[in-house]
Amino acid sequence: MEIQDYILVHGKIINIKNNVDDKYIWFDISKDEYYKDKDGHIKNNPSFFCARISKILSNKYILDTNIEVVVKGIPKGFIDKKGYRQNYIHVTELNGCNLNEDIFEKIIDYDKDDVMLWHGKRCESSTYSDDEINELEELLKEFK
Repeated sequence: MEIQDYILVHGKIINIKNNVDDKYIWFDISKDEYYKDKDGHIKNNPSFFCARISKILSNKYILDTNIEVVVKGIPKGFIDKKGYRQNYIHVTELNGCNLNEDIFEKIIDYDKDDVMLWHGKRCESSTYSDDEINELEELLKEFK
């Protein structure tokens, strides 16, 4: 049985911090949860979640505040400088944000002769030279 160690959180992005470090963008998610108290009055109990997404993955999305999102991610945590436990979600997938179409056009494209381009570079297959083939055969010799 494969263990899936991720959680799903639905809420509204309320804050975005992209200057915390070089690799990640941090954002806060708020989720309103309602319940009835003992007198039958409906009460609001907001929950707050902190999430981080890699800057490379975040380029795929147009992040903005006040939009409803569903975050799929891995629960993580650390002890801060003051000794307090800080929990967050390491985002692996984000739904509800608009996709940044400009990024997709820059990442994957096709040349005039229908050869795929990856970041503007042609993805063409090449054959091995005789020296490379001999070197590979020598490395694999003990496994044959």
